[in-house]
Amino acid sequence: MATSLLNLLLMEVAAIVSIVLLAILVVLSSYRRRSGHPALRLFVWAASTLFLPLVSYAVSAAAKWDAARVPLLLAWTVFLQMLRNTIDTARSSSSTISGSVSSGSKFRPSVEQLARMGWVAFLIVSSGGAAGSPQLTGVLLWLWVLSLLKLIHRLVAAELAKNSFAVGLNAYLVADYMKQLHGRGQGGGGVHDDVQVPPYLVMGEEKLHIEARPQGYRIGRTTTPPALSVDAGRVVTVDRIWRLSSYGDPLLASCPQLKDLCLSYALFKLQLRRFVGCPLAEAGCHRALAFVQDGLLVGDSPERVFRVVEAELSFLADFLYSKLTVFYASGWWFPALNSLLVLATWVSCLAAGGAIVHDMTSPGTALAVDYQVLRSYLQNHDTVFRVIVGLDVLVSVSFIAAIVFTEGWEIANYVCSDWMKVSAVCEYALRPSWRKSPWARRRLGRVLRLSSIQRWDDRFCQMSILQLRLCYCGCISRQVDRIAKTSVAVPAAVKAAIVDTLRTNNGRLGNGELSLIRNGVAEKLLWACRICAGDDGNAEGSVSEQILVWHVATTLLEIKRSEGSHRRPDDDGGDDDDDGESDTVVVATRLSRYCAYLVALKPGLLPDHRAWTEELYEGVVEEVARVLARCAGPVVRYERAATCLGGSMNATLRKAAKLGRQLVEEVGGEEVAWKVLAEFWAELILYLAPSENVIAHAKSLRRGGEFITVLWALLGHAGIVCRPEITDI
Repeated sequence: MATSLLNLLLMEVAAIVSIVLLAILVVLSSYRRRSGHPALRLFVWAASTLFLPLVSYAVSAAAKWDAARVPLLLAWTVFLQMLRNTIDTARSSSSTISGSVSSGSKFRPSVEQLARMGWVAFLIVSSGGAAGSPQLTGVLLWLWVLSLLKLIHRLVAAELAKNSFAVGLNAYLVADYMKQLHGRGQGGGGVHDDVQVPPYLVMGEEKLHIEARPQGYRIGRTTTPPALSVDAGRVVTVDRIWRLSSYGDPLLASCPQLKDLCLSYALFKLQLRRFVGCPLAEAGCHRALAFVQDGLLVGDSPERVFRVVEAELSFLADFLYSKLTVFYASGWWFPALNSLLVLATWVSCLAAGGAIVHDMTSPGTALAVDYQVLRSYLQNHDTVFRVIVGLDVLVSVSFIAAIVFTEGWEIANYVCSDWMKVSAVCEYALRPSWRKSPWARRRLGRVLRLSSIQRWDDRFCQMSILQLRLCYCGCISRQVDRIAKTSVAVPAAVKAAIVDTLRTNNGRLGNGELSLIRNGVAEKLLWACRICAGDDGNAEGSVSEQILVWHVATTLLEIKRSEGSHRRPDDDGGDDDDDGESDTVVVATRLSRYCAYLVALKPGLLPDHRAWTEELYEGVVEEVARVLARCAGPVVRYERAATCLGGSMNATLRKAAKLGRQLVEEVGGEEVAWKVLAEFWAELILYLAPSENVIAHAKSLRRGGEFITVLWALLGHAGIVCRPEITDI
């Protein structure tokens, strides 16, 4: 009996841990930066995976020493498997559709789920049902069948979506549509009321006449413009939404952000081409640049362009890593059938709970008799008995509550999602009867005003290299850096500076040289934009080393500014630490720290080779730790730090010290220096953004996305998909 109690306690603890972790993972799936952390997913996977073999052992052992507890253990097993399927189906759905950018086999998750389902069925059947009541055994079998139906339903929907022009083949269709569009000269224009709005596809393109040709898909029934006129009534484009708004539609007037949401959705479809390897017809096209310059960047607030692109990337992250794509792609039948299955799951779980309570309390049932035997064994230890019974009840209720919650959360997530809003707006645009009905507009308006659970995390990480460290020890210190980094909201001043730079340079990218020339300091500082690796003047240029040189120089200037004030120069602060600082200081320091973070922890998003960047960073930080520990003292002072770094054995730090002294002494004052730095960093971050490394950006989207990915997407819509050589600037 003592052994059985120990096994039972172990089972209950494992069950409670699995329930809590799975429920947390479902909730955090709405917050991508948190749910995508590998440590969290590994912990949840380990806890829930180990539970099944533990149950198998307990069931086989219980058949010998305590057969009455087998139905209760099986009930927990079925409940846990239902929770696992809710999470795993999301991964299998996304990986099946977007297998081109996913790692691993796209069929692996579904095979694993089916194997686990088969094993659970074997456990139920092999128990024979003799130990439990027929009601409980019947409900467990029904829950297993229901879980299998949901699994098959979602896998079938994912396969249908993969082969549909609405999802799986959509990027190829949109790519050929854009080739036709730019071939007819209609790809330009802005996205405001005074400029022609481009007819980018929003929804319904799968209903067009599509013909496969040797060079791709031909959309429309004619080869001469306008090719889409025959099917225009079936498809919703951006210009159609804009015309509806310009006519004074009441719904779009009451929710003006819906226009931008539809634009974001259309841009998401354009961006998806890069993730499946389709060429961009607008790459290097002046009309694409005009679309961004005269459309997206027009307006009083620079926040709008970032809001549009961030919503676009949210759609992209959902497409790659969530099951919302399957909901959207399968038409009305998938959400309707899924809602019926969820309702049946709720009722069945409550019925299972009732059957468990019946077996616990009804005289003569095996479980009730087992409790009586347990009470007799414990004799005067009633408290222990109550704890054991309470844990049984707690685990069972927790499983049922977790299933009801996760299934309901999934539906709420879909109903409140931006996918639902775009679908509703497009349906509204296609149905004149809805637009004429005040009742339909009111009901639709209430749905469209629901706040989306999943939102882009408008923050970026901050790191400072010039800080006191006890030592630096390779990969161990790098993990410490990951923990020590801070995250702050992207300041409005940073967004405004980037938009102003993009407008001023008119689409030209520079690694900082253009800003130095514009500010009249190129003669003194241009050398710092033409940095070669190490001291060899004939070596290749290194953007990573340039970032570190300018970052350390910026930090030196920040130390100089902080002397005599109460503010610490290495304070990355929170969201409110910009109070009292000028916009130029905010822009320069925040972008400097973000670029240092990219060098330290995200080298794959930068132009230089990853191995070179990592080696460079480790060498610089190791030398910083050594120099500051020896020379700087407990508080880093400008003069002492600049002198120590200037005498360092590391070439990068010597260059940084030289640049820092020039910024302090030669550019014409502190305000001018900060203006130079702000414009330099705004130009450099735009220079870093273009890249053909789509995989790196896909991985960052899984973890919540990076600020540089927003700029990468924005420049892609402007036709800028690669950065120029430094000699070409």
